[in-house]
Amino acid sequence: LYTIKFEKSSFTPLVYTTSGGMAPMAKAFHRRVAELVSEKRSEEYKDVMSMMRTKLSFALLKSVLVSVRGSRGKSPRVAELPLSCLSFNLVPKGLTYNSFVPNKP
Repeated sequence: LYTIKFEKSSFTPLVYTTSGGMAPMAKAFHRRVAELVSEKRSEEYKDVMSMMRTKLSFALLKSVLVSVRGSRGKSPRVAELPLSCLSFNLVPKGLTYNSFVPNKP
C-alpha cells in the first residue's frame, strides 16, 4: 500500500514453479519487460523473450540444484555410516509386511 500511495509504483511478486511455470502476474511482467527491451535494443520480441526464458530456466535449475544438492563450498567432513548399518525398512524388525498394522492416532 505504501508503494502505491507514496511512491506511485506497484509491487508484483514473481512466482515460479520449479519446472518453469509462471503465475499470471509473472507472465505479464515478462511480456512487458521483453517488449521494452526489444524496443530499446531494436531486436525482435520473440528473440528477447526466448533469451529471457532461457536465462530464467537456467536460474531456476540452478536454484533447485543448490537446494537439493547443497552449495559447492567446502563443508566439514562428517563421519559416514556404512550402508550395512542403515535400515530402509518401514516395518519394525521381527514383523513381516503382511502382519504389520501401523499405530493409528
